[in-house]
Amino acid sequence: MKKLLVLSFLAGVFTLNACKQQQLTILPGAVVSKDGTDDGLKNVKTEFNDASRTDEGIKFSLSSDVLFPTNSSYLTEKAKTELNKLVKILNQDRSKKIRVDGHTDATGEVNYNVWLSEKRAASVKKYLEDGGVTGSRITTKGLGPNKPIADNKTADGRQKNRRVEIIILN
Repeated sequence: MKKLLVLSFLAGVFTLNACKQQQLTILPGAVVSKDGTDDGLKNVKTEFNDASRTDEGIKFSLSSDVLFPTNSSYLTEKAKTELNKLVKILNQDRSKKIRVDGHTDATGEVNYNVWLSEKRAASVKKYLEDGGVTGSRITTKGLGPNKPIADNKTADGRQKNRRVEIIILN
């Protein structure tokens, strides 16, 4: 009787353990990838700390101060290092499409800032294409100062507003 009880207990433990290992928690609308992450969010967070899930997909920002010299759309060496991380992610899953949104602070003329943000988004696209990402997978948008995330009245706020946001689309 004791042996039967012990065997039943052990069978129950093994059954629970087997079920526990296969359990997945899926958020509404989320797709779980082969590695068990929320559609690769964990993989992107490894490379880009501020990556987060939005309604559109996985979004993260790169500071324009890191990517470009002032009033320029030419990528810095630091920018290329950061973008190489993205190239690697995109080349691992060639089905993903992205959007590159360029942003500026509110200093200067609005038309110039929109033009500059478009040129910067285009520079990022070109670099990704040069890294093997098909151009048809990438759209760009220059938003200039129109979508600030911080107060343009302070130097710190303006610095935060100068950014390129990348969205790995659902």
